[in-house]
Amino acid sequence: MEKAHIIYIGKAGSANSKATLRSRLTQYMRFGEEKPVPHWGGRYLWQVPYAKACLVAWRAIPCEESREYEKELLKGFKKCYAKLPFANLCG
Repeated sequence: MEKAHIIYIGKAGSANSKATLRSRLTQYMRFGEEKPVPHWGGRYLWQVPYAKACLVAWRAIPCEESREYEKELLKGFKKCYAKLPFANLCG
C-alpha cells in the first residue's frame, strides 16, 4: 500500500443528511485539533505522519448519485491495491 497516494475516499451529503463538504472537512480538521466532533469518520487520517501536508480533492456530483459514485471509487481502489484506502474502515 506504500505506492497508493490516496488515504481516504468519502462523500458529503445525501438525501437524508444536511452534511456538506464544508461541514465534513471542518469535522475532520477539528478532530485533528483534538476538539470534540459529533462523529469519528476519518479519524485514521490523523495517524498518517504527513497528515497536515495532504491534499484534499473533490468532485461535485448530484446528491442522488453520491453513494454509488463513492462505492465505485472504493471498488476501483480495491481492485488496484487489493484493499481499501488506509483510512476507510468499510466500503
